[in-house]
Amino acid sequence: MAELAYQEGLIIQDNDARMATENAGARKGRPRSEKSRKAILNATNKLLLHTSVQDLSIEAIAKKAKVGKTTIYRWWPNKTAVVMDALVSQPGMQTPLPTAKNNTDAVTMQLDKLIRLLHSKNGETIAQLFSEAQASVESQKIFENNFLGPLLDAIAFSIEAGKTDGEFRADIDTQMAVDILCGPIFFRLMAHPSDFNEMFQANYPREAVNLISA
Repeated sequence: MAELAYQEGLIIQDNDARMATENAGARKGRPRSEKSRKAILNATNKLLLHTSVQDLSIEAIAKKAKVGKTTIYRWWPNKTAVVMDALVSQPGMQTPLPTAKNNTDAVTMQLDKLIRLLHSKNGETIAQLFSEAQASVESQKIFENNFLGPLLDAIAFSIEAGKTDGEFRADIDTQMAVDILCGPIFFRLMAHPSDFNEMFQANYPREAVNLISA
């Protein structure tokens, strides 16, 4: 059986490494100040507590963090990138899941984690980011690489392992399976937010996994 202990952990580490590489390529001249970086991310998270993504501005972040706008633009290409980095920097976002007993359990826990994330205050921010990113190809890529990619890659990995171990249908396309499992979560969040509740969280992950079970 494929090793499941990694869960999102290694993927998040890979994502962090990719982000570090991209940021390294983006910044020139003076090296990044870790103190300034933390101040910018902390300021962004604090502002998001009472400001929507749409109303948030680079100017407001710079003022709150007590840095210049040029400092922010030296490390991030736009507001979407700053907000995504701020979300990823939150401690709870990087907490790996417990080791699953099998692939079915792994996918169920991954779906539960996704629902919990979207059902939190951060879910509001993520929905706003998703909406705003539609107007920019660059922002869409940032949203996919920094948020959606790691989550969906973890689920896809567990589905592939489950197909090999006979837990999931061997004939189902893995990407299609990911869409089948995750699509209704985002649809309910965007179209029926009042029904995106504890009952949905309690019942959906197990019911969804049954759709691809062997």
